[in-house]
Amino acid sequence: MAEPILLYEVKDQIAFVTLNRPDKLNALNPALSDALNDAWARFENDADARVAILRGAGKAFCAGADLSDPLDDLGIPWAIRIHRAYPQNGVTVFKPIVGAVQGHVLGAGWALAVRGCDITIAAESARFGFPEPRVAVPVPPFDYQPFLPFKASLEFLLLAWNGGEPMDAHRALSLGMVNRVVPDAKLLDEAIRWAEMLKKIPPLYSKAVKHGHYSSIESETTRIEREYLNFTWPQEVSADRQEGAEAFRARREPRFTGR
Repeated sequence: MAEPILLYEVKDQIAFVTLNRPDKLNALNPALSDALNDAWARFENDADARVAILRGAGKAFCAGADLSDPLDDLGIPWAIRIHRAYPQNGVTVFKPIVGAVQGHVLGAGWALAVRGCDITIAAESARFGFPEPRVAVPVPPFDYQPFLPFKASLEFLLLAWNGGEPMDAHRALSLGMVNRVVPDAKLLDEAIRWAEMLKKIPPLYSKAVKHGHYSSIESETTRIEREYLNFTWPQEVSADRQEGAEAFRARREPRFTGR
């Protein structure tokens, strides 16, 4: 049997969430994104887990969106489907998340590591970049990224991996993109050390801090996308929608079930 593309394991109140497509540098395809979306709901509702550590198997954390698998079969734009990978911090996910990143941390993988994690620990091998313009991936008008100073935000979104230099771990630390840089061999130990500290914080305190921080930086574009994912798309793929169409064609009353 093939291994799952996402691993979830709890040890000592820490949920280890591992991207498990090392042969693809853990690039996000719709299946992995859906699995992450489910994992964040599981983590938030898991009474045995107080903190999560998000990491990638193999030599890279995440090389971004998998452009070799862009097909959509569930009535949702491919790019938005990939965004299901991100935890909805401060909205539905309030427990702390620590990212442990190494190697390629690119595009959607960068957003998952930096925006998706409350604390980010980088190995010295980590290289941060945004290759979307190099391959003409369409993006909405970007707001200023609050994770970076204004000029560094422009440089990163326009030139990191696109003729300019990718940001290495130490420059990312100097810009406030990550919290610590450690040798690769110590990456997981350092992430666990931070997780152990976060376990001691009262859950309601963490919830208040996360809600305040993330709600203050949410753009209108992000809010609209989040509400589409949470409320509109589930209707699009529901059994009730199919039943409604079938009942209309058969000229009968629909039998809705709420699924």
